[in-house]
Formats: sequence, C-alpha cells, structure tokens
Amino acid sequence: MIKKIFINFIKDNSGYIFSFYLSISILIIYYKLTVHISEIFYPLLIVSTIFIIHMVIEWIKYYNFNINVQDSENLEMNKIFQTTNQQKYFYDILKNTQKKYQMKLSKINSEEIAFRYFFSQWVHNMKTPVSIISLSLQKFESEHLESQDMPLTIFAMEIKEENDKLHNGLEQLLNILRMNEFVRDYEPEAVDLIDSLKEIINFKKSLFIYNKVFPQIEHKEDNIKVLTDKKWNKFMLEQIINNAVKYSAIKDENKNIKFIIEKMDKCVNLKIVDEGVGIPQSDINRVFEPFFTGENGRRYRDASGIGLYISSLLAKNLKHKIQIQSEKNLGTPVTITYLTTF
Repeated sequence: MIKKIFINFIKDNSGYIFSFYLSISILIIYYKLTVHISEIFYPLLIVSTIFIIHMVIEWIKYYNFNINVQDSENLEMNKIFQTTNQQKYFYDILKNTQKKYQMKLSKINSEEIAFRYFFSQWVHNMKTPVSIISLSLQKFESEHLESQDMPLTIFAMEIKEENDKLHNGLEQLLNILRMNEFVRDYEPEAVDLIDSLKEIINFKKSLFIYNKVFPQIEHKEDNIKVLTDKKWNKFMLEQIINNAVKYSAIKDENKNIKFIIEKMDKCVNLKIVDEGVGIPQSDINRVFEPFFTGENGRRYRDASGIGLYISSLLAKNLKHKIQIQSEKNLGTPVTITYLTTF
C-alpha cells in the first residue's frame, strides 16, 4: 500500500522534479560559458518562467478536479475529470463509497416499505374488532334506550369512550403512516372553513357530549374560503380539537371550545380557544416537539405528545401558520392562519 502511494506521489510530482533538475542544468551550463556573475538574472528568469508555467498547469488540473467533485453532488460520478494518479485513486474510493451507500440506502428503503406495509395491515386488522365493538354498543343502546339500569348504561358509555379513543388512535396512526405520501396526496383547493368545522364537530359530537364540552363557532361573514387540502386540514384540526377537549374535560364542569374565524385582507385566522388546564410557560416553547408532554403529561395519563407535533408538520406542509399561546389554568388558544389565494 505504501509502495503504491509512493509511486503515485513520484508520478504526480514528476513535473516538479523535472523543473528542478532542468533549472540546475541551465545554471551549470550557463556558468561554464560565462564568467560575468551579474548575468545570472537571465537563467533565473528562464527558471522562474518554467516554474510558473508548471504551476499554472497544476492549478488548472487542481481547480477542474475540485469543481467536478463539488458538482458530482448533483451530477453522475462519471462526470468527474481525473488527470493525476492521486485524483484517480480518490475517485475510485469515492465511487466505491457511493456504491456502498446506495446499496445500504436501498436496503433501508426496502425495509421501511415492508415495515410500513406490515404496520398498515396490522392497523387495518385492529380496526375490525373496534368496529364490531362500536356496532355492538349501538345495538345495546337501541335495545336499552329506556332502561333504568344506570350502572349498566354508564358501563356501556365508558366502553364506548375507550373504544372511540382506540379508534381515533388507529386512525391517527394510519394518517401518520400516510404522511410520507403527502406530496402525492396533496390537493390544494378553496375550502369552506365554516362547513369544514361543522363536519368535524358533527363527526365528534359524542366526544363533545360525553366530556361535557360544547363547541361554539363565531364568525362575522359566511362562506369563508381558505386555500388548503380538505382531508389533511381536517386531520390537522382534529388533533387540535382532541387536545382541547381532553384538557377541558379534566375540570369537572361544563366547558366551551370557541372557534373564532376572522377574515383578513389576504388570509383567514382560525382561533381555537378552550377553557382547559392551560400550558405552563416553561413548556410553551416545546409543545410542537414529538412526544413532548411536559407538566401536563406527568399529571394526566392520556397525554401522548403527538397531536400538536402532527399539527405543526401538517401546517408546514399545507403552507399554514400555527401559533399557540397559553397560561396555566387559563385555557389554550391555538391560531391557524390560512391563505385565501394561490
């Protein structure tokens, strides 16, 4: 290995060696032909000229190679132009490293696709018993609509609440798995924000009723259109609403969640304000971090640290702006800013 490096070194610096000995030879010949020491200027000029020419050639080779290496980040590896043995040796190492990297990356991608497929199938399989439990509870409710057996009715309601949590968790997991396909699944359009909110509230009405949390939509204008993807925007809002209901229901009294819509010149602000336990100031800057639950997570078992993280990711992908302000025991307002035009 050392021998090969030494031979390449000699080859790559043969120009320097040649220039040096040529210069010495010129000086020896010159002194044999003249006795005037003042005329040494001429051989020095010749030597300097030869050296400069050689350095210019080396600079051109060095510059081209380095530029090609930099460009190879966006181009094919075979675009790199090598002139010296050192550059060829470096190119071979770089090419082999890239090949190994591509093979490892391909393997990781294949494993991730297989994992996502397996996980997706598992979630779909888990949804089947959840759906059966839900249908059974609906049948129970219809058959015991006028039942006076309160303990049994309360027991059924508790099962329904936990089953709904399981269903929402599975749906959340499926949407997380689909987020990698966001670009291909993203369809921006003009969406009626008020109608969209009403659909979500109606879909989650049992969640609101069970937790004694009541939604209120406030708006000065009708038919307020925002630029978004209807499906992904709905999923984003569901995460915020789930959090708002969860932390409002902790207080054992009726609570409200306000959806305040303000139409501006080129945007629309949707403010979702709950009357829950709020967020301590020490945690407010970290609420969008994955799996961060903070002080509330230590106090309440249902905290996951996923909802707001997903909301922030979706807001970024949808080109929306999301902001959160809160104080402990004073509720939490979340503001989402939508564009109204392309």
